Amino acid sequence: MQKEKIKHYQIPIRDLDISMSDVEEIAHMGDDMPSYQAFLDEELKQLEGVASVQGGYSIEDACVKGDHLLVGEVEFITGKAVSHHYRNMNRAVVFICTAGEEISNRSKALTEQGELVEGYLLDVLGSVMVEKAMDIIQDALQNDMAEQGLKITNRYSPGYCDWNVNEQKELFSFFPEQFCKVSLSESCLMNPVKTVSGIIGVGENVKFHKHVCHACSSVNCLYRNENNK
Repeated sequence: MQKEKIKHYQIPIRDLDISMSDVEEIAHMGDDMPSYQAFLDEELKQLEGVASVQGGYSIEDACVKGDHLLVGEVEFITGKAVSHHYRNMNRAVVFICTAGEEISNRSKALTEQGELVEGYLLDVLGSVMVEKAMDIIQDALQNDMAEQGLKITNRYSPGYCDWNVNEQKELFSFFPEQFCKVSLSESCLMNPVKTVSGIIGVGENVKFHKHVCHACSSVNCLYRNENNK
């Protein structure tokens, strides 16, 4: 893998523009719950100097073949529900983005201290952080592609619908070892936990689709949680 092919982003916490409502929407906090705004503000302030929120991507030639994607010389068996959304693409953006290990370590520490609600909220905050960071990267990518007269699709990941999570191994093959300080276990779990990876399609005639939650069996998707409150 030639490192110069990979575009890398280091994203400051303040650029994520996180609000308490972002966390509450995912955490399903009721109206009778006390406000944790001050807690969240303080935790974000502490994270500003230490959190390693970062990500990057590589752009590869690609095409769709039935329920498969061919990205460079690597084949992904995504299933038809996913490959359908990549129709007409001729390039693939393979990405990794992470909120870093700091937020998960802090969440674990609070939980072990018996501060269960606070620990849970920071776990949710980590999910929000990585998705907002990837939103920033995807928006930048969309602008870059638009300048070339190209469009992009949604981002999709192994584990979404029928796409086997084991194909994380193939996806990680496009990056140097420990890219963004992210590693992959034998069981294809990413570390740090608050990490996302996947593929975005690029082409003149690709389309951006809203996530159709009823068609997906994933129980760990941020979008599914939002849309099924």
